[in-house]
Amino acid sequence: MKKIILIAFVAVSITIQAQPIYVDRIGFKLESIADIDIGWMEIRKHTTAPKGKQLGDRIYSAKQIGNSQQFVEWMQQSYVPRGCLGKATYYQNYIPKFSGTNSKLGNAINMHAQALPLMYGAQTKVHMFLKKDAQGKFVPQTGHGDYWFIEANQLRSISDPVSFISSPEEYYFVLPDLSSHSKGYNADDKAASNLMGFANHKNIAGYKRFYIPHSQYVVIITKDNEALPFEKITFGEFFTEAEKQFPEWQKVTPVSAENFSKAQTNLARLKEKYKSKWNSIAEMKISRTQITLQDFVNATEGYDDMFDNKDSYGNDGTEASFPLLKVNKTAKELCKTNQPQWLVIRWTIGMPNQPYNIHLHESILNNFNFEYAYNYFFRPEKINGQVYKPIRSPLAKEKIATTEASEKSKEITADATVFFFEDFSTTSIGKNPNGWQVKFANSGTTGVVTNPEGLDGNWVELRGHYIKASLLKKPLPQNFTLTYDVAVPQNFTWGAKGLTMQLSYETTKGNAESFLNLRLRPGYDGRDGEVVLETKFPYPPGYSNGTKWYVANGFSNNKKNNRITVTIKKLDEKLQVFIGNTKIAEYEKAIPLAHPFNALSFDCNGNSAENDKYFISNIKITKEQ
Repeated sequence: MKKIILIAFVAVSITIQAQPIYVDRIGFKLESIADIDIGWMEIRKHTTAPKGKQLGDRIYSAKQIGNSQQFVEWMQQSYVPRGCLGKATYYQNYIPKFSGTNSKLGNAINMHAQALPLMYGAQTKVHMFLKKDAQGKFVPQTGHGDYWFIEANQLRSISDPVSFISSPEEYYFVLPDLSSHSKGYNADDKAASNLMGFANHKNIAGYKRFYIPHSQYVVIITKDNEALPFEKITFGEFFTEAEKQFPEWQKVTPVSAENFSKAQTNLARLKEKYKSKWNSIAEMKISRTQITLQDFVNATEGYDDMFDNKDSYGNDGTEASFPLLKVNKTAKELCKTNQPQWLVIRWTIGMPNQPYNIHLHESILNNFNFEYAYNYFFRPEKINGQVYKPIRSPLAKEKIATTEASEKSKEITADATVFFFEDFSTTSIGKNPNGWQVKFANSGTTGVVTNPEGLDGNWVELRGHYIKASLLKKPLPQNFTLTYDVAVPQNFTWGAKGLTMQLSYETTKGNAESFLNLRLRPGYDGRDGEVVLETKFPYPPGYSNGTKWYVANGFSNNKKNNRITVTIKKLDEKLQVFIGNTKIAEYEKAIPLAHPFNALSFDCNGNSAENDKYFISNIKITKEQ
């Protein structure tokens, strides 16, 4: 039977909770590839001298082609695809002037792209959906994946074009760098912008860098870290160029004669409106850059125009706006030479909680030799014939650092009745908890050990995160008591996601056949919190299955630290649940007598706000008679 592998986006861990793939359509045999260094479709070695080429009216020298080939080799020396399959290629930015198969708009944009600087580079594509061929090799199943690029003079893919005023002679754009903008990122994007310390990472600290939300991470290298050779344009230049382009856009995206006349009238009105700013720098929101003739048709007095920056309530300046730019003419000409004017290293993370692209991100930041790339182009005397070497081998494994267990942990675990105990004292502050699988939040971060002010000892902070005990002995005793401490900070948002503790029996890793699931959420202003208890014990029939709601007495958000202890007792078939010392639930026939629990996890998926975090510690399972 032909083997097909379907990757399911289940969990990541460090260990990384695996991306599972199903190897057999009938048996659904689970196989994990998340931790497998699958590698490259082909290792590229360029042993012959590069040759120059001409594509359309663009001429690429042998040196420029050779640089592209070098980029491929640098990538492959710095990164080994894990949980995915890599393919590396190099290319140039040849842009056709016209295609009979393109729309008029597409052809117009291609015409404007003729004004882009000469660019060349290399890309790595990591294929995320894989299957096995007849020889048992991993091969791409679809075209989905993420990318890593190294490019000389790249502009088009890191900017937002202002196509309406662009032409084959001049390319206008904005550079969406929120990292240095007063408005900055929103809460979710701010977390993603600093994934694994990107914002201040030591290996890129000397270069311009920014995150484009839901798109890519960008590092730009220039000689002596000078400003990019871009010129800011004025309102006057914008309206002058817009007026020139009116007849061209009427051919591309035509409006009625009446509306074209209205657009011309409104253009004249806008020129008068911004007359006092004629020589001032023009700024525009990203959402406004895709201008058409219709925008001028609609720009009647009393309505927003392309330079207005108001929200739906009429508040001004609520969204980030950026200067309109063009490339300096001298720099544009110099881009044709063998010396790049700027170097762009960028990469995508389409789904930031997936282990394969987190590994790509981490490898670029920690392995790729940005300093060598800088010296190679801008300080070649420092290279002096040295070949490229990554900062760190892509095959290096991070050693797990452990600290001495706390006295409390030593005392508790010395008790023969204690089956499991965790106070996270053996993990350093700021690290992923030792002995626990972790799952990335949507922001690309993981739960880490911390020492919150006002709470004793170490705790794991969960804000949209998931952890699962990997060193748990299996199965749990027939009769046991599970306790754990939970705390939330003051002003935890009412209505934010709860913290879910799950005890389960997994038939295969990550697949719970039966479980006990307790979701806890604090109240507000001193009011009690909420407990949701969900059980699923279908075999044999007659045991607990369903969901019930209870009050979490004394668990609110009004104190600096709002701390409670949760207790779950299994005594033969009986189940008891306590919040603090208060018993909130009891089931006489809840769980089969010899049910083999073998997995314990905590999850608060969906939370991202700074205050909406849970701290957990002192997790203890005690054997009962």
